[in-house]
Amino acid sequence: MKKNSLPGWICIGKILMIVLCLATGYNLQAQSKSYASSHLKITPIQPNLYVHESYLQTDNWGKVGCNGMIYISGDSAVVFDTPASDTASIELIRVLRKKWKLKVKAVVINHFHNDCLAGLAEFHKAGIHSISNELTRELAEAAGSPLPRQVFKGEQQLFLNGKPIINRYFGEGHTKDNIVSYVPEYKALFGGCLVKSLDAGFGFVGDANITSWSTTIQAVQAAYPEVATVVPGHGPYGDGALLAFTATLFAVPEIAKSGTATNRDSLYYQIQALDSAFFDAFNRRQLDEVMAYFSPDLEFYHDKGGMDNYEQTRTKSKQLFERNTESGFRRDMEPGTLEVYPVPGSGAIQINRHRFCHIENNKMDCGSFKNIMVWKKEGDRWLITRVISIDH
Repeated sequence: MKKNSLPGWICIGKILMIVLCLATGYNLQAQSKSYASSHLKITPIQPNLYVHESYLQTDNWGKVGCNGMIYISGDSAVVFDTPASDTASIELIRVLRKKWKLKVKAVVINHFHNDCLAGLAEFHKAGIHSISNELTRELAEAAGSPLPRQVFKGEQQLFLNGKPIINRYFGEGHTKDNIVSYVPEYKALFGGCLVKSLDAGFGFVGDANITSWSTTIQAVQAAYPEVATVVPGHGPYGDGALLAFTATLFAVPEIAKSGTATNRDSLYYQIQALDSAFFDAFNRRQLDEVMAYFSPDLEFYHDKGGMDNYEQTRTKSKQLFERNTESGFRRDMEPGTLEVYPVPGSGAIQINRHRFCHIENNKMDCGSFKNIMVWKKEGDRWLITRVISIDH
């Protein structure tokens, strides 16, 4: 009896084992998957969620690991950011398609830098759909980089086998176009270079808006308070603490503000718009564009540096831009401080306070100063004829 029944129990046990494996096998298989080579590393975070890491050689930081993310549902996958080279991109596509037998439905680009889209041409060759924020495509085109084929503005929702993925633009930070991608199934956020790993430094901020970065991160925190996993552009992944750390890292110190907005008429808004356009060119370090706002008879008075004419101002502006190529140096008007006064038959006088911030010695360095500019209207053009920069 015992001898005859034993094979049956073994058979039943095997059947139960097969049933259990069929029920949970895909997740167990996904959990055990990983991949590593000299060009590419794929590491599981959750059963169907992975970090892919490739490598970029830089002048300032040497060989840098660059993170992307992979989300799998059933037999399909979406990739967030390409690896940092064609070689690693070809390898990633081969692993997902040939080794893991997945259909790669799309690649989502976080921002226009090479650590996000260097391998995009290889994804296109493989027939893989590419998606980005509309600003990313514009900046990639200006940089001569491969162009994402589908763009969105603000927010886009994708579905992978019925499961949602949210791609959303919250504002400027590491770049003016950076987005985040959120996977509700795992409460997972791919933050890219907008998000820093714990204890990281400022990194490259040459295209950053350092005064808006913290505010943008706070908006991400407010939108996804339940986030459990956060993948940064570089360094180890973690949880919501990465968002809190990044917001603190780029927090701009509060500076006492003075002055109130006055004369809110058409002239006020015209000068406000001119100021915004002028300093947008300044923040982008576009020398010719900046100098086009100055009159040839410019007199620029500085309470520490003395008086400069047009050519001296051009020379000093060029030196300033060159010194601060990667410091995030920028100027922002302090809210509520703009005053505009008409000068009959000539133009207008602008008075305001503004804040200049940059990163120096791994610290956020900001100063608040008083500014007076005299605008002269010549036909349809407005030119700055006098600048008085004081209270340094």
